[in-house]
Amino acid sequence: MRSLLHDVDAPAVDALLTAVDEVMNSNTLLLKARADEPITPGNRLSVLEAFVHGPLFPDMMRTADRARHWDNLQSGPLVPRATILKLTELGMAGFRARLSWMLRTAFSPYRRHLDAAHADKVIDEFLNWLDRDRPVGDGEGWSCWSVHPDFMYLTGYYSDQPPQSDAAYFDAGPNDTATYLHRGNILMLLLTNGSP
Repeated sequence: MRSLLHDVDAPAVDALLTAVDEVMNSNTLLLKARADEPITPGNRLSVLEAFVHGPLFPDMMRTADRARHWDNLQSGPLVPRATILKLTELGMAGFRARLSWMLRTAFSPYRRHLDAAHADKVIDEFLNWLDRDRPVGDGEGWSCWSVHPDFMYLTGYYSDQPPQSDAAYFDAGPNDTATYLHRGNILMLLLTNGSP
């Protein structure tokens, strides 16, 4: 597996991540990687598990965290060894609905929701960016899945417990999400957390 994190350095991506950060009070990250094989219905879970449990994932998380100027993820582990990932299909319509929810109706501690027109513009530009490299006439779109957001260590924010790791990411709150997209041998993982 190879990092393609440099590909997400794009205005449309930054606009989405920044808007989600502001609305949900999140440390939103988008990871992109190239798998060693095409991702199919038969291996989509195992490819994601290999990515999340492999050495590339923490490196990419920390690089993305620094690039977004959060610097929250220290040297500790991100993912418990026994973690099992759970997927639920979203589809492209469901992914768009999730993005709209993030920008317009998700819990926003500072009440920074976007209006419909602004949210649609941010989402449309991001989805256009997703498809910018798609060959003309290629009918294969992105396969979109929700990943249950319990596969990284918790910050303890909502449980009044100490962080489970100095690289904890999820808060176990309403703004934790993980969205897995794949097409061909490319995968992306969009991650949000967020606390009041």
